Amino acid sequence: MTTRFFLVIVMLVALFGAWQYLGYEHALSTQSKLDAISKLSVYAYIADSTKVQSILTEIKPIPAVRSVIYETASEAANELVTAYDLPLSEEMIADYKLPAVITISFEPNIQALKSKPLVLDILRSHISEADIDSQATAYNSLLDELKVLNRRSIVFHIFTSIVLLLIFVFSRLSYELHTLLLSKGKHHTVVDIIRHHKQGVEHTWSMLLIPLPISIAGYFGFIYLQHLPMLVPYWVFLAQLAAAFIGTLITHFTLHTFEHEVALAERPVQIINPNAAPTLVESEDETQPS
Repeated sequence: MTTRFFLVIVMLVALFGAWQYLGYEHALSTQSKLDAISKLSVYAYIADSTKVQSILTEIKPIPAVRSVIYETASEAANELVTAYDLPLSEEMIADYKLPAVITISFEPNIQALKSKPLVLDILRSHISEADIDSQATAYNSLLDELKVLNRRSIVFHIFTSIVLLLIFVFSRLSYELHTLLLSKGKHHTVVDIIRHHKQGVEHTWSMLLIPLPISIAGYFGFIYLQHLPMLVPYWVFLAQLAAAFIGTLITHFTLHTFEHEVALAERPVQIINPNAAPTLVESEDETQPS
């Protein structure tokens, strides 16, 4: 492996690693929005205690529901008095007819966004809309921000994959062109041609099998050592693999076609009409008569 080709490999490792790092930053922003959304619990106020058990039975099996907490009217009232330091005694609270409260919180993941509408539908089938506090304004605002982040993330990964594909292809073609210019004018034996072809195959496999696995191993190693969550979706690594594979195919067929064109240019083909009378073809290297 020459120094120039080694630098190409190092460059690709750095580019794949930068892609993964920026993808992690995008995923981190998305996760922060999901964490904020998960803090917006749904509160259901139940005046009829006979409906509590059926509501709890239907809600608890729903995926991404982190907790379902039921509090009686007195428990909920005492909690409010303690939380806001209200000047109310238990006797004063007993004079009020307060509903029981069911507090539903969700996991900070994408599945929770699908589960929350199911929970609200269950609650609406048992109690009125006025008795449900879903914190809709704050939830919808965060949801809009999350959608914007997701769109930006998709655009970023598509743009990056195209740019890296172009760099992958042109860095290899530039290297091969540089090698061709260095060998221009030199006499090549059959052994040299075979060695050059073998080296080209090695370079092709090296660019496919070295940069991406090294960058992925570095990413997972860093995540493991730093005890960080695996936020980058696996389809990002598939996109990187697709960019490397497509780039390998493009460079392979481009170089293969180029080698054939060079071979034809060095050994031009003379088309002879089979019906024409045979003529003596003199070599261009023969000395012309004076």
